[in-house]
Amino acid sequence: MAEAAFGELESVYADLDAELRRLAPVCRTSGECCRFVKSGHRLYTTPLELDYLRARTGFAGARAEQVADGACPFLRDGRCGVRDHRMLGCRVYFCDPRFASDMPRVYESFHARVKDVMRRHGIPYAYFDFLSRIGAELATRGAPA
Repeated sequence: MAEAAFGELESVYADLDAELRRLAPVCRTSGECCRFVKSGHRLYTTPLELDYLRARTGFAGARAEQVADGACPFLRDGRCGVRDHRMLGCRVYFCDPRFASDMPRVYESFHARVKDVMRRHGIPYAYFDFLSRIGAELATRGAPA
């Protein structure tokens, strides 16, 4: 069942990528958006998206000390170390002020689709802070600091 849900999630992500190409927000690839506390950004996610990230990456290369500093554990040299498998919130968040008014609409539309995938596959819906959840999981696993 997980692989079928993951396949549907990948389709949602592909459609989002097409929508973002159409809207053309600018990414400076500074990595600032991945420094959540510093940028004042909180990333929320769902169990499906976190399970997808875990299944596709094994959380390889996650740095627990970055979570303690309020940054994504997958940030590497200002770039996303799990870019192909990142969550919806990461995919939609841009520092581009021209995209600020579109961002909530785009996020809500695609988040609703993620929720539909979860419903169809019997995955209970939850919405949680990514740093808190990944930090707890990395601590439990004893991920290297």
